[in-house]
Amino acid sequence: TFELQKTQPQIRSRVAEVLGWDRRGAFRGAEFEQQPPEEEEDGAAAAAPRGHCYVTDELLKGHVQAGDRVLDRVLGEIPAFREPGSRGWRVLDAGYCMDLLRLVLATQVEREWSLDALDANEVHEALRSDTAAGDGEPAVYKEVVEAVLGRFGRRLDPHGPSPVYAIDSTRVAKYLAEQIFAAEDMRAWPVGEFLAALRATMPPQLHGDIVAAAGDGEKWGSAAIPTSVVRDLAYATTPLDPQLVHSGAGGASHRLTYVVPLFRSTLPSDPRARMQRLFDAKPRWSRLEIHPYLEDLVDVDHRALEAGDARTLEAVNKAIDAWLLKFGRGVKSPGGQMVYSSRLK
Repeated sequence: TFELQKTQPQIRSRVAEVLGWDRRGAFRGAEFEQQPPEEEEDGAAAAAPRGHCYVTDELLKGHVQAGDRVLDRVLGEIPAFREPGSRGWRVLDAGYCMDLLRLVLATQVEREWSLDALDANEVHEALRSDTAAGDGEPAVYKEVVEAVLGRFGRRLDPHGPSPVYAIDSTRVAKYLAEQIFAAEDMRAWPVGEFLAALRATMPPQLHGDIVAAAGDGEKWGSAAIPTSVVRDLAYATTPLDPQLVHSGAGGASHRLTYVVPLFRSTLPSDPRARMQRLFDAKPRWSRLEIHPYLEDLVDVDHRALEAGDARTLEAVNKAIDAWLLKFGRGVKSPGGQMVYSSRLK
């Protein structure tokens, strides 16, 4: 049964730990690789020298219990890339990753490429000619370009001779949302304020997609979050504090809705422990709200789930329904949807 099904371990944090995911170990560009280690405040050299933080496949698989399919997905999400010469895997610095994406998009405008069909080899050649270092070393690695396109796009032909990607504005927005939440110490945001921050950081070519997807910020409540760009990064709450009543258009008053950061990637991999954490954070969840926080625990092809495959979605729904029945107590809301509270002690 799904109740007894072995779930995927929450391996992203484990993979990142093995890769030495920190500011000094992350790849920030070829020009930084030969620089001496930074000094700490006390004048001592930093413990982790740059350029020597790669991890071989053997070492990674020896420390992380996961199949190749899951590892590939997680390495792409982090993202990480295989260093030239197949020495091993390196994590891409978050700031560098976004800077390179913006450079790719600027080149796309200049060369009039389609965002729905970016050839990784062609992109790399363009960036290499535009940013040549002049000393024989490539300013941008081909492997890094592919990692960035894979992180923010979808490969159109996995078995084609040249990797071609379609940029996915939702993936870009989710990545930026995660950075926004982390930069502000995981504080709760009024919905309108958060959406304004997200729009301000989105690349110009993708801005319209997010505006259309977000809709009216004042109405972006619990029902919209599970299908939004922050579906597994935050949940919605409406505080009862009368000072937080907001006067909207036409003088109508309503309570401000907040988005509260809660990254799925930080939650336990055991279904019982996961649901306990979720109910600790928020005492009542609708099925729609809690679904994104549980679906990664089901052992299915998550690319198929993301693509909306009916059989995969059915398998995930059955597993989540079993966990809600076992660990939650459901009642029907006035609106007709099931709302769950904890039956865990």
